[in-house]
Amino acid sequence: METSIMNTTDLFEEFQFTNETTNYINSTSSDSAYENIEQICISILLVCCLLAMCINCVVIISVNWITNSMSPNLKISISLAIADVVSSSMTGLVLLLDKFEVEPRQMGVFPSLIELVRLSGIVITVLHLLALSFNHYIGILKPLHYNVIVTKRKVTTVIVILWVLPVVVLVVLSTVENNGVLLEDIRDNTCTVEVFSTFAARLSYSTLFFFPVVLMVFCYTHILMAVRKQRNRWKDLSRSGSSRAKGRNVNSQKLTREQARLQGSIKAIHTTLLILGSCFVGWMPALLFYITTCNEDCPINGEALNALNNDYKYEVLSLRLIENMLVIMKMFANPIIYTIRIKEIKSESRESKAKKTAVLKKTYVEEFVTRACDKEY
Repeated sequence: METSIMNTTDLFEEFQFTNETTNYINSTSSDSAYENIEQICISILLVCCLLAMCINCVVIISVNWITNSMSPNLKISISLAIADVVSSSMTGLVLLLDKFEVEPRQMGVFPSLIELVRLSGIVITVLHLLALSFNHYIGILKPLHYNVIVTKRKVTTVIVILWVLPVVVLVVLSTVENNGVLLEDIRDNTCTVEVFSTFAARLSYSTLFFFPVVLMVFCYTHILMAVRKQRNRWKDLSRSGSSRAKGRNVNSQKLTREQARLQGSIKAIHTTLLILGSCFVGWMPALLFYITTCNEDCPINGEALNALNNDYKYEVLSLRLIENMLVIMKMFANPIIYTIRIKEIKSESRESKAKKTAVLKKTYVEEFVTRACDKEY
C-alpha cells in the first residue's frame, strides 16, 4: 500500500511524532464541527510551538554576553538548545503546512526530508544528554584527569558527531527498510514511500532512544553512589575532627575546594536529570503510539487501525492533542531549566535584562528632560 508521509486521510496510519500526530483532518468526514475543532487544535499547537522556538532562541542569544570561556557542559547544553530550536521549527513548519492543507505530493521529496530531520532531532537530543552524562561521569570520578580527557577540540568533535551520526543512521535505516527507494525519491524529487512504515523499522528506531537512556541510568547510578561515598567520607572526617584520610594528610582548603567542585557537579547532574525527565515525559506517549500503530505489521494496524480512527475520532483527537502538547511542553521546559539551573546562562540573562532596562530608563529620562525643556521655552 503506497502512502504519503503527510497523508491526512488516516490519523493513526501516518503517525510520526508531531507531523502525523497533528494531522487530525479526516478528508472523508462530513463532520464540520470535528474539522473546526481540529483546526483550533492545530492553531493552538502552532502558537505554542513558535513560542517554544522563540524561548530557545533567547537562551542561545544569551551566550553572546558570556565573557568567560564556556565550559564543556555549557557548550553541549547550548548545542542541545539549538537542537530544540531545529525540532520546534520543523514541527512549526509541519503544523503550518497542515493548517493550510498543502498537498504533500506537490512538494516532492520535501516531506520525507522534513520527517528525517525531525526524527533525527529526537536522537540528537538524547545523544546530547548522554554526552552530558559522560562529561559529569569523568568530572566526578576522574577529576584529576578531566582537563586532559575533556579538551576543547574533543568537545567540538563530539558535538559535530552528535549532529551528523543520527542523520546518517536514520538515512541508512530508512534506505535498508525500503530497499533504496528513499534514495531514488531524493534523486527524483518525489515522495512515494513513508519513512519507517514497518514495525521492525520503528522498533529499531525506538532503540536509538531507549539504549542511550539505559546507559544514562547506569552512568548516573554509578555517579550518585560515588558521590554518596565521598560525602560519607567527609562526614567521618568532620565528626572526628581529623585532617587525615587513608593514611595521608588532607589540606582543609583543598578539602573545601573539592567539596565546592563536587557540589557544582551535583547541581549540573540535577539539571541534566531534569532535562532527561522532561524528554521522557514529553516523548514517551508519542513514542509508544509510534511503535504500536503503523500501516503494515504493528500491533494496531489495518482494519483495526481504521476502525479505531473512525469510531473514536474525538477520543483520538483528545489523546493526540495531549500527546502533542507534551512534546511541545518539553520544548518549553528545557530553556526554562537552562535559565534557572545553569549559572552562566542565568547570570548572563540577568545581565542582558539589566542592560535593556538601563537603556530604557536612559531613553525615558532623556525624553522627559527634552519635553520639560520644550515646555519652559
